Amino acid sequence: MSTRRRGVQSPVQCARALGARLEGLGFDIFASPNERYAVLLQDAPGEIIDFGRPLRGSRIFANEAVRKNIPVVEDFKSFAAERGLEDCLFWCIGLTGAKAEPAELTEALTAFNAKINIEFSELRKRHGFELLLITIHPRFDHQTGRFDLHAHFVCRVPPAHRDATQRRLSTKFSKVDLPAHPIRNAAAVATYMLWGIWRNDEMISWPDQALAAAWHITQRRFRLFRAGGSFAKWRASKRDTARNSASARDKATIEKNRSETKYERTDAQPGDRLLSRIKIRYDGKKVAALLFEASPRLASPLKEIRPNRSGEYSSANSRVTQDTASARRGKRLDFLRAAASQNVRLAITDLVAPFVRQIAALPRKLFGLVGRKLGSLFKDRE
Repeated sequence: MSTRRRGVQSPVQCARALGARLEGLGFDIFASPNERYAVLLQDAPGEIIDFGRPLRGSRIFANEAVRKNIPVVEDFKSFAAERGLEDCLFWCIGLTGAKAEPAELTEALTAFNAKINIEFSELRKRHGFELLLITIHPRFDHQTGRFDLHAHFVCRVPPAHRDATQRRLSTKFSKVDLPAHPIRNAAAVATYMLWGIWRNDEMISWPDQALAAAWHITQRRFRLFRAGGSFAKWRASKRDTARNSASARDKATIEKNRSETKYERTDAQPGDRLLSRIKIRYDGKKVAALLFEASPRLASPLKEIRPNRSGEYSSANSRVTQDTASARRGKRLDFLRAAASQNVRLAITDLVAPFVRQIAALPRKLFGLVGRKLGSLFKDRE
């Protein structure tokens, strides 16, 4: 079974902790009101892994950042292997004396980004400067109660223009880190840049005003990361190549695949909804599972039936129990029995409901019949 160092939380745990803080501030952080869970298909078939309500797909949450950042890192690694890292530099710039209040964070980021664009445009014209990748890191300073903004970027600068480029950046920005040696590991650089935008383990301790300001940035879709130059063109050509290769396939094969995988619509049945087949990490290895979304009607019964998982921890993709195999099998059987019993009770309730209504109406019908009989007898005596 996989273990974690004490005090080190997984991306899922960090995201959940940050989500709890944001939810406490009144923000709608969930993509769906219904809880989700996975049912394992391998190793421990039938084991239930609770995920809770899904968070919004924003990079502010560590687990979503993992999902979105990995393709960018892989692309930059492939680009570097194909084009080389000659004259590629990893630099950092910032404004020491221009820290932003939480209420003014959006305006400060807009101004900082505009200044970067102006200076980089001048460097392209004068010194052959080429921007490949850039990220902006908002860092909250607890001592001043303000945000410190700085940008990390990878650029390509001809050796003859390197000194002039460093002098201009040192003049225009008060905080700079401009090493002269080129980068050697493209994947490591991209990983540091992308995972440093939002650090959930640090953000949990931010005050409410700082967290609210960070959340507002994500909702306005402010771009804290972007690709440029030949790297952006390379990524675009990669997408075009994938689309063209797909469109060049045999039309008969496409039609056959569509007919074989055509979805035949059926009447919706009550119950949990199957979303997809996924891979999750369980006991230190990836296993197949089915991802479900609990229906609103069955959400509360299932929540009461599912076993207590207080002794568990999360990886980047799933939660893993620390019980023994026999205990897990016992819990799984108890859950399946309880779920089956619950489903039987619901089915019986739906089945007898019409008869219950008819039986409940019998006293009224009998009373009306007796009344009419008595009324006719008195009428005959008169």
